[in-house]
Amino acid sequence: MMIKQQTEEMHVLYNSETVTQEFNEHKFYYFLQKDMMTPIEGTVKKFKKHEFLLNEKEMIDEIYFIQSGCVMAMKNYSRVIDFYTEADIVGFDCLLLTDLAAHSFKAITDEVIIMKYKKMEIIEKVLNAQEGYLYHYVHMQNQIKRLLAKEELLRLPSEKRIGFALLQIIRGCGGNSQEYSERVTFPKHINKGILAKYTNLNPNTVTTVLQKFQEESIIQVTQRTMHINVWKLQSKIS
Repeated sequence: MMIKQQTEEMHVLYNSETVTQEFNEHKFYYFLQKDMMTPIEGTVKKFKKHEFLLNEKEMIDEIYFIQSGCVMAMKNYSRVIDFYTEADIVGFDCLLLTDLAAHSFKAITDEVIIMKYKKMEIIEKVLNAQEGYLYHYVHMQNQIKRLLAKEELLRLPSEKRIGFALLQIIRGCGGNSQEYSERVTFPKHINKGILAKYTNLNPNTVTTVLQKFQEESIIQVTQRTMHINVWKLQSKIS
């Protein structure tokens, strides 16, 4: 009976909105920067476009907090898994020091600025802090949500898949502030080729669907910049 009660209490705690808010990536970064008892120093590093932050199967000995720019996670250096941008963390999925990178991470904007920390120091700090493990727990919950959303995306027919991919990218790569605007600028650094690899579709299929969206006034292209009418797109694929 006691075990059941404890399990239920843990379930409520770990699924509460409070935990998600208090132990999110932003709060974790603040925790590392401002804690005066056991501070650890990070180092700023800049990556140019096409440079790799981390290679697949490489030993992860540093954890990266993205300050600006956009990073593309890839499998086998060809399949695009996800995109990471400001406030996202790279290399924090496992607390084992012997962990190898499941993906490669490539800068796709002109510049990516990160704050890097030694993984060993972060693990020590997290494990020694009261409820410090919750930072890792919340991070992993967010990663699982992203993974499930991607798996669901890949099960959709091509037109819906591309439509939902556009919305996901807008929300995750610099479009949050405009999410509910009628007209949103799509990130220039994500081209048709990258979109095809992200949706696991033929580039010709992506081109055909985008042209159809353009004919339906869902997409407008001016000076090589794509603008998306979010309301029309949501109505189209709902």
